Amino acid sequence: MSVGVDVSGPVALWASTEGAPKLHERDEQPGGASFPRSRPSAEPAVALAAYNDSGMASTAVVVPALSVAYPHVQRFPDGSFLVVGARCNWTDAGPEQNAMVIGGDGRIIRQGCLGDGLQHVQVAADGTIWAGYFDEGVFGNLGWGGPNSPDPLGVAGIVAWSPVFQKTWELDPDEGLVTDCYALNVAPDAVWACTYTDFPVVRIADGHEKIHDTENVTGPSGIITAHDRVGLIGTYRDPSVLIVGSLMDGVFTETSRTNLWAPDGAALPMAKVHCRGSVTHFFSNRDWYTFDLNEFE
Repeated sequence: MSVGVDVSGPVALWASTEGAPKLHERDEQPGGASFPRSRPSAEPAVALAAYNDSGMASTAVVVPALSVAYPHVQRFPDGSFLVVGARCNWTDAGPEQNAMVIGGDGRIIRQGCLGDGLQHVQVAADGTIWAGYFDEGVFGNLGWGGPNSPDPLGVAGIVAWSPVFQKTWELDPDEGLVTDCYALNVAPDAVWACTYTDFPVVRIADGHEKIHDTENVTGPSGIITAHDRVGLIGTYRDPSVLIVGSLMDGVFTETSRTNLWAPDGAALPMAKVHCRGSVTHFFSNRDWYTFDLNEFE
């Protein structure tokens, strides 16, 4: 149902064929519009698993009932799991609790709220939760951002949270840098992002961001880094393209553009893209592909 990559490798959330549809339900609105539900109509049992380099599960726990829909999954350095629902309603009683830490016995250790509109969730080596938000999480929906409700928690577009769900840092919302966080990478040295609308390369380190303008970059799904190089994965027209460049004087300068292929030489299948450090992870159905920028010349 969901896959992510922590500092050690992939983590996944599995559900049965009967429970899976509950985690991706939508509410139909008059006129034909529909929105993802923040809560499943019935709470299915799920399994959380962490994987090693060979693709074998090294840790697995069963959660008897999951209360959030469209889940993101990560793991903390202590081995506990983080599950965050992508959508979150603001109600008269306050916000829904869409984030939870789950221990090795499958029980919820603590809960909190990371707001609505979560596009990316990654946990750093120190336990910091980094979240990138899409447009509804930035501008407001589902009760957020109205005349009688608070600003969205993701109004800055990129936010750092503590392991107990306290906001510790965010971009300056007044800069308007993020309308939608297209790509996020929590690397060992810094946090990297590429954001809509102008798709700059953003580097965040020690509480400060540095912006690098780009040209001819539209709609990347991933960003990776290796030494003095940055790679952008995908465009609106071609999800398999790799754009490599260098950063200097506030500009991303493209040095090469090529396409990535599956190991057998076939076209890279449609996949969910997750980037950590220099490595891009592609998950397509039950296949897992990786590409390391350090191995590309």
